[in-house]
Amino acid sequence: MATERSASEVKARCKSVLDKPKLIHLVQQSNSPTAAYTVVLAETGSGELAKAGRWLAVLRRDYPEEYESIIVSTNPCQAKTARQEQEKVS
Repeated sequence: MATERSASEVKARCKSVLDKPKLIHLVQQSNSPTAAYTVVLAETGSGELAKAGRWLAVLRRDYPEEYESIIVSTNPCQAKTARQEQEKVS
C-alpha cells in the first residue's frame, strides 16, 4: 500500500537538486518519477541526486502548484517551461 506523502515532505526530499538548473530541466523533460530517476542517475552518477530528482517529479505530478512555486523561486525561466509542460499534459 502506497503511503501518501505531504507536499512539505516531498519538497524536503527534492531539495538537493533545486540549485541545479540542468537537473531540474532533465526532470521537467521526464515522463514519470522513475524516468526522472533514470536520467538524473545517468547524468550525475549519484544515487542521492537521482532520488531527489525522482521526488521533484513526484512533486510535479502530485502537487503541481507547489512544484511551480519552487521552480519560480529557483529560476523564473524554468517556471515558464514548467507551465508550458503542464499545459501540454492538461
